[in-house]
Amino acid sequence: MTYEEFLRLTKENLKRFFPDSFQERKVEIKEVLKNNNIKLQGVYLSGSPSYTSIPLLYLESYYQELENGKKLEDVWRTIARDYQKCQETAITIDGISSKEWDYETIKKGLTVYVRNAQENVDFLADCPHEICEDLALVYGFHVLVDGEKDGSAIINYDRLKWLGVSEEQLKQDAWENMKQSNPPCFLDLQDMLAKMCFDESGDVKAGSLEHLEDVDPNAMMYVLTNSNQVNGAVYMCDEEVMSLIAEKLGSDLIVIPSSIHETIILKETENMSVRELNAMVEAVNAEAVDPQERLGNFVYRFDREAQRLEKAVEQAEELDFEPGMSPVFA
Repeated sequence: MTYEEFLRLTKENLKRFFPDSFQERKVEIKEVLKNNNIKLQGVYLSGSPSYTSIPLLYLESYYQELENGKKLEDVWRTIARDYQKCQETAITIDGISSKEWDYETIKKGLTVYVRNAQENVDFLADCPHEICEDLALVYGFHVLVDGEKDGSAIINYDRLKWLGVSEEQLKQDAWENMKQSNPPCFLDLQDMLAKMCFDESGDVKAGSLEHLEDVDPNAMMYVLTNSNQVNGAVYMCDEEVMSLIAEKLGSDLIVIPSSIHETIILKETENMSVRELNAMVEAVNAEAVDPQERLGNFVYRFDREAQRLEKAVEQAEELDFEPGMSPVFA
């Protein structure tokens, strides 16, 4: 069975597996644009004014169950069961239910995400954002599902209008809240494998910028992320954070986008080949990084003096002549 056939049959038959209370509702399938222009198909039941939030279940994983040999009707039963469970799930910010959210509540969960601008042109057209080189900063908020599972939502222009605040206020509050609730974490690569930024009691450990003096300035490679190591690459676009790191290491920096979750930081040296580093990033992305988590195929540099992040280029490219050619100046 093709995926298209699975979608059609699901829309036509799924409601049979719901209880009577759902029978007045309509099964809808919509395409959702995710990070890096990844398009997923989500199913939901419309026509339910009694709920403040309507679940959307992505169907790709259910189709994979069918491909793995599960019977079609059993797949539909699983979708119906999961949907009803999600329908009754409590979604909260700081213990406050979604039924009572206002901007002051949303503000407690605000955060900033970094995405590849070129790969997300259509997505960016619908939401407030800022451009940093060829990257885009977008804004969203964290939620808790059933009090323990992390969830998130991007703030598009419709949500911004509902919140009743300006883009400038949203951006300011998102950065301030993120730095307080999920601060940057900077460790050398070896320590990253053994240490966390916070222990179980919430006390700050090595990795927090408050402990930057403990970082070995002579290590070969460093990792920049956030305290929970999810969507932490955004701190590469924070001039204050990057300036502190550059001063600690006493060098301009090379920034390698490992994923949307973290970046690799190197001290810039004269013998570095940007072309080879770019090729390495592209190869790793193709072989080891989930398409939805890729940040890009290019490396960046942070200029310590100018306090500015920029896309890294070979020196020959900066001078705009090919290696081996004699430059001519008018």
